[in-house]
Amino acid sequence: MTSQMLWEGVLDKGFYDKLAQVHAAINQPVKDSVNPHFNKGYASMNECNRVVSEAVRKVGDCDYWQRAVYNSDAGCWEMQTVFQADGSAAVLSSHPFRDDANPQKAASASTYARRYSLLSAFNLAAEDDDGNEAARSEAPIDDYSSRLKRRMWEAIKAWSKANGLDPNEEARKVQSRNGWRETSEMYESVAIEFEEKLNG
Repeated sequence: MTSQMLWEGVLDKGFYDKLAQVHAAINQPVKDSVNPHFNKGYASMNECNRVVSEAVRKVGDCDYWQRAVYNSDAGCWEMQTVFQADGSAAVLSSHPFRDDANPQKAASASTYARRYSLLSAFNLAAEDDDGNEAARSEAPIDDYSSRLKRRMWEAIKAWSKANGLDPNEEARKVQSRNGWRETSEMYESVAIEFEEKLNG
């Protein structure tokens, strides 16, 4: 899946430094809501936004926002989380969701995508067990993407370990090269790249 805009301006060290500072300043969200279907707690969208907003204000000279972009190639909407700092902006995470003729289902899918994109963009530890219509409809996409993301990380870590390198630094290089594009295609492509390098 390809986002309509992956980055704006030139992403240099100042951008990544600000992003790292925001990540370090984040206090993980409190599970302030309960899913009645599973009787489990989870962090609401408001709580996730609160912790990210507080970290952004604490660091200063940076901002974030979310927007829905239609992906004509995939035939679905994407909820993008954008981070801006040092004169540049980049899409940190993009989560697909389907439009629906039923307004309630459409709103639910949009909210689920916003929350999931935010969790992914800022590595928030929040139980993701909404169990609503949107979660059920998006779960197959999410499960597939999650498996590919784990495969990518395992390949990066294995290759880095074999070559005495820092896997986090190698991951940053990959993310920079891909414009912080968070898609299943990117995960799979990077996984194959590092697997081939490891076995090559």
